[in-house]
Amino acid sequence: MIKIKNFLHQRVICISLALALFFFFWTSGISLVQASSLLPDQEIEAVESLVQVGKNRLNFKIIRGENYNVLLEAGGGMDSREWYKIAPELAHKTGATIVSYDRAGFGKSDLPETPLDMREEVGWLWQGLKKLELEKNLILVGHSFGGWMIRLFASEYPEAVKGMVFVDPFTNEFVDQLGVEYLDNHPMAGKIPFDTSHPEKLTKIQRALVRMVGAGLGPKMETMRETSVPDIPVLVITSGKPFLPKKEEQEAWRVAHEQFVSSIKSATLIVAEESDHMIPQRQPDLIIEAVMKIIQSARLVPTSHEPGQ
Repeated sequence: MIKIKNFLHQRVICISLALALFFFFWTSGISLVQASSLLPDQEIEAVESLVQVGKNRLNFKIIRGENYNVLLEAGGGMDSREWYKIAPELAHKTGATIVSYDRAGFGKSDLPETPLDMREEVGWLWQGLKKLELEKNLILVGHSFGGWMIRLFASEYPEAVKGMVFVDPFTNEFVDQLGVEYLDNHPMAGKIPFDTSHPEKLTKIQRALVRMVGAGLGPKMETMRETSVPDIPVLVITSGKPFLPKKEEQEAWRVAHEQFVSSIKSATLIVAEESDHMIPQRQPDLIIEAVMKIIQSARLVPTSHEPGQ
């Protein structure tokens, strides 16, 4: 049993960083403040496990079920606690195993000493899932930057993924519309609002965010341009209310989602009419309903999990 508490305390630093980093704008500290006020004083039935992957450990939270493994990928700068409200409801309504985790450097996961490599990141996730015997019949759910991550994961391990739910995802199409240079030099992107000249003085989350920004979008796009989404059931949930500072940026965000959906044969676009970017907090039921639809569409059959090789 894991007690959910002190959600805001460990994320205060995200407030200032979110104001400068476009990746993290939609997972800003303001939204975290609002989300933290909704935290129930209750315990959820989950098992927390640190799993060794290479030289580092990833922290997983697992609610065991049957047949399906629903993987929840958090937004940029956030960790598994983003799904505190959705995970137990998903477990109750689907009977599936629900898995959330902290990406490298965030939450309780170790902070790697190496620069961020997106393929390496999803490779670590795959290793962790195999060790936990949860690598089959996967339904991927990714919010924001997490949507980018599940897009890469599904491209790397298509045989394991049976369906996907993208929750207001960051996309290649959005970068193509506004450009790498524009986003890397955006007033809310790439300009870290704290002194990085003394790395030894930075907190863990500051170092994790510096690592995540890395050399900007260029190297990440080189990796992401090589991805393809498998021919599986896909739902893309897009925000219905504006959250970006400029009208043309918000329009580009929606158009990018429409382009992304049109590029996938089996994809459908859903508008979260009552939500800005923080759909997991504003309309969690919409995500739960989407996952249930994907599971039904995937028509998965019961399968026994064999230990990872």
